Parts: sequence; C-alpha cells; structure tokens
Amino acid sequence: MKQKLSRQSENISLVAVIVVLFIIFTILQPNMMTLFNIKNILVQVSLTAIAAAGMTFAYTAGVFDMSVGSILALISVVVAKVATTAGVVPAIGAAFLIAVVVGILNGLIVTKLGIQAFAATLVTMILIRGIAVLMADGADVPLYSVNAIKFISSGTILGIPFPIILTVLVYAASYFLYYKTEFGMKIRSVGSNGDASRISGIRTDRMITAAFVLTAVTAVFSSLIKTAQVMFGKATIGEDFALDVMTTVILGGTVITGGKGNLTGTLIASVLIAVIKNGLNINNVNSYYQQLAIGIILIFALVFNGMKSMKNARQIRREG
Repeated sequence: MKQKLSRQSENISLVAVIVVLFIIFTILQPNMMTLFNIKNILVQVSLTAIAAAGMTFAYTAGVFDMSVGSILALISVVVAKVATTAGVVPAIGAAFLIAVVVGILNGLIVTKLGIQAFAATLVTMILIRGIAVLMADGADVPLYSVNAIKFISSGTILGIPFPIILTVLVYAASYFLYYKTEFGMKIRSVGSNGDASRISGIRTDRMITAAFVLTAVTAVFSSLIKTAQVMFGKATIGEDFALDVMTTVILGGTVITGGKGNLTGTLIASVLIAVIKNGLNINNVNSYYQQLAIGIILIFALVFNGMKSMKNARQIRREG
C-alpha cells in the first residue's frame, strides 16, 4: 500500500510539472496550446514512450539496454530494404524477428558470459549500428514507393493518430503483463533479489533475457513510427534515443537497482520529455540546448532515484 501511494504521489508530481511547463511555454508562444500542436506532442510521445515501456521491464529486472538506439536504426534499414522488395507485412515481420534475436543475444551475453549489462549492450550498440550502416551502404534507403507504410506515422482511426492508438495498446498490454501476470511478478522478484529468486526456482537467466527481448521488441514500434515519418531507412537515427528512453524510465520512478517499476510514471515522464522538447522547439531553442536540458533532467532523476533507493534500503534494514 505504501509503495502504491508513493507511486501515485510521484505520478501526480510529474503531472503538476507538465501543467506548469505547458503554461509557461504557452505564455512564451501561444501556438503551444493549439490542437494541432497538442497532437504533435502526443505523436512525439509515442516514439519514446513505447520503447520506454520495454525498458521499464529491463530496469525492473536489474538490467538496462544501451543498444536500443542502434536497434532503432537497424530496424529502420531492414524495414526499408524489405518493404521495397517484398512489401510492408514481410518487412514488419522481419523487424520483429531481428528484435527477438538481438534481445536474446543481449540476454545471453549478460547471463551466460557474466558481463555487466552496461558493457554488454555498449558493445552490441556499436556492433548493431555498424551492421545498419553496412546494410544501408552508408546512405539513406528511400521508401517513397511504399505509400502504405505512411499510415503507421500519419494514419488516423476515428480521427485519432495511429501512433497514439499504438501507444495506448502497448501500455495496456505492458500494464497487464507487468502487474497482472506471473511473468511480471517474476521480473520484479529477479530485480529485487536474484539469488533468492534463483533458490525459489525462478529461471532468472530466462527472465533477464525476456526483459531484453521486450526492450528490443518495443523499440521496433518506435522505429516503425520514426521510419514512416521520414520515409527513409536511416542508419543514423536513434543516436540519442537510449538517453531519452533511460531518462524517461528513471524520471518515471522506476528504481535503477531493480525490483520496483512504475509503468504509469514512465508514460507520464514520456509526456513531460515531449512537452519540454516541443516547447523548446516552438520557441526556436537550439537542439543542442535541448539535449543539455534532457541531460540535466537525467542527473536530477538519478539523484532522486539514488536517494529513494537509499531510503528503501534503510527501511528494509529497520524492518529486518
């Protein structure tokens, strides 16, 4: 009950910050409040929010994935290559298959070779980006002949942009999986105490690998949206994506040491990041300053997360 109240308090605080920032940006630039711009913000939210849902599972399991931006790029190139020759459906199928393979690879490196997630996924980040560049021959792969793929980024259902619908569906599925299934319980258990989970019969290696697979699979959705927006397969996209995703998850209240996640907080934090970026964009602030702002937010989120972890540790010692 205390944990639930704590999560709710954090979520309310994030919503309050969003409201304050939105008001400030609207005062500076009234176009911030238009329906067109609000739709743009929500579509922008989908790019980070969907991948962040998967990353929430990874953080909860006690790991994280630095390669998520490179996965975005590889999927973009693969989709463009396959879609122009075989069609959109086979391209999407190939994208998810590759994501599963990459997720399993990351999981095996961490669990079987005993390499820390940071080092392991840093290596695969470089490797995957290199493969994407080689596949694209160092150039963008055009998608202008595949008009059907545009629906992923600009199509609507009952007037609602498809990326927003996709985000809602991903979070509904993630929420069910995280909070209502045995899988979610095991993921939280592994992140809280891997040794105890192993002794109790939980296949910790499988749970960690599954978390990496979920992160890679959700990155596919983000890549499809981004690729459909630019109508190119680009090996250069997603260079700062991992930073955005990790900032979102940490800012949303997921504990970086594992065991406790906050999917609702992740979604709200995605909106906060999108509002900041959109507000700075609409006020013509240089993109470099935008990354600086995200970096500062990450620092504050890490400090707050660290303080929360220490508080939880002290509480456990007192209760023990």
